[in-house]
Amino acid sequence: MAALDDYRGQFPELQGLEQEVVRLESLLMQKQGLTRSRASSLSITVEHALESFSFLNEDEDEDNDGPGDRVPSSPVPGAEDTLDSPIARPLSTECPALDTALVQHLYHCSRLLLKLGIFGPLRCQEAWALERLLREARVLEAVCELSRRWDIPATSAQEVVQFSASQPGFLTFWDQCTEGLGPFICPVERVLLTFCNQYGARLSLRQPGLAEAVCVKFLEDALGQKLPRRPQPGPGEQLTVFQFWSYVETLDSPSMDAYVTETAEEVLLVRNLNSDDQAVVLKALRLAPEGRLRRDGLRALSSLLVHGNNKVMAAVSTQLRSLSLGPAFRERALLCFLEQLEDEDVQMRVAGCLALGCIKAPEGIEPLVYLCQTDTEVVREAARQSLQQCGEEGQSAHRRLEESLDALPRIFGPGSMASTAF
Repeated sequence: MAALDDYRGQFPELQGLEQEVVRLESLLMQKQGLTRSRASSLSITVEHALESFSFLNEDEDEDNDGPGDRVPSSPVPGAEDTLDSPIARPLSTECPALDTALVQHLYHCSRLLLKLGIFGPLRCQEAWALERLLREARVLEAVCELSRRWDIPATSAQEVVQFSASQPGFLTFWDQCTEGLGPFICPVERVLLTFCNQYGARLSLRQPGLAEAVCVKFLEDALGQKLPRRPQPGPGEQLTVFQFWSYVETLDSPSMDAYVTETAEEVLLVRNLNSDDQAVVLKALRLAPEGRLRRDGLRALSSLLVHGNNKVMAAVSTQLRSLSLGPAFRERALLCFLEQLEDEDVQMRVAGCLALGCIKAPEGIEPLVYLCQTDTEVVREAARQSLQQCGEEGQSAHRRLEESLDALPRIFGPGSMASTAF
């Protein structure tokens, strides 16, 4: 488990998160009449904070998918000795639902920390993890601000979180999801059921199954991970009110209804771009407004450069070149396509390379050169092709790359092997 101390110098952005973790533990300890020496409090780790809630994890070991997804339940060596009490007691807000939500957030922090410092020159995944960790710092800050009311049962989301700007409908929807449960945490299946009950009839007029697709997109974006497409053994995924709140804060939508309408249009666009019917794809390309092409739409668009026929590929290239003249679209597209270069799927990396060539992005030259040197042949070929489309700077980088590769000794080439054989 990574300690926050390990990242302090390299990632000063994490200072706020560290302060909130320390503050949270201090408040929890004060609540139970415990104290901690100043020296030990300065070296607190996310793992220790998790272990403070170990009483919640006693029955979870057999229900999790694997060790990589398991909340640690064994005590940290020596952790019990740091408390000024003969018997170390597990820390608690004395609200079981809030404790469960806190464990989920702290464990999420520990997984995000492991994503730092392990990627190539782009560091898109690292930037994503840092952004998520900053969100988690805000969540812990909100929990600490609630400390004076931990003993008072909350009955609505509005008692727990407040949006920085008015966004009607979101908190009311959350209260409907958590009716009878308390506002802190909710199974995603219940969120999905509530959403479909509220919006299913309206959205099904556009396309069957659209309500479920819109809600799944919301949940995956809020959780920062894909949901399993088939039921999994053990307890299902849960969403906390703080995850719900911090994600909604990032949205441009002025209301829940507006978000649903906008996201439904985006989902329909992606479905049409992924259609096997060329006429449907070409119509979607022709009618796609710039503002509706967000991350999922851009990824679908780039995939057509790999899987589409010549007519579709030409239409996509023209569309990308045209839309990239707009600064807002270009920035969105650039971030999406650069992120694709780190995707685990080879075809998605190829698509990212080709799309960067279409928008003639000099910002992509360094990572494209890196892929030419390190990736599989199909990705290298796509990266070379895109370098030649990135203006004189890209063509120059391509020439230098080819010269450096030609200069390497061909000791393992067929001729060399023949000349050294006995």
